[in-house]
Amino acid sequence: MRSPFMPSASSGRPTGARPAGDPPLRASTAALSDGTLVLRLAGEVTVARRASLHRALRTVVGIRPVMLVVDLTALGFCDSTVLNALLETRLDARTAGVRLVLAGPPAQTRRLLRLTGTDRVFTVRPTLEAALVPGHGVLLPGPAVA
Repeated sequence: MRSPFMPSASSGRPTGARPAGDPPLRASTAALSDGTLVLRLAGEVTVARRASLHRALRTVVGIRPVMLVVDLTALGFCDSTVLNALLETRLDARTAGVRLVLAGPPAQTRRLLRLTGTDRVFTVRPTLEAALVPGHGVLLPGPAVA
């Protein structure tokens, strides 16, 4: 069996590598009137975009919402870069007294969480809706993230 990281005959780059034209990482927030903050991550996280991811996560934890929901629904690819950032955020959130919930992880992300055993250290919900308890409040525009 060929390794997924062996160079592809057609492109010359490892088959597991991300092409240069990947969608950029986008982070946006929405606040609920009960103090919950939703951070939506969309696009790709590569090593080059790691600093942007860390900055966005640190910013929202620093706001100290009652609960931080990281919406992974539109995250295109998740590897150890994302997992390490989420694990650091989990510790930061705990220190700040913020409840952290991961929402809507795509199949590849769920698999990574399961294989690494981190699905047992995070609170993970299948959808954003499932992460937000009904009646939490009115959705308001959230603070800007870098």
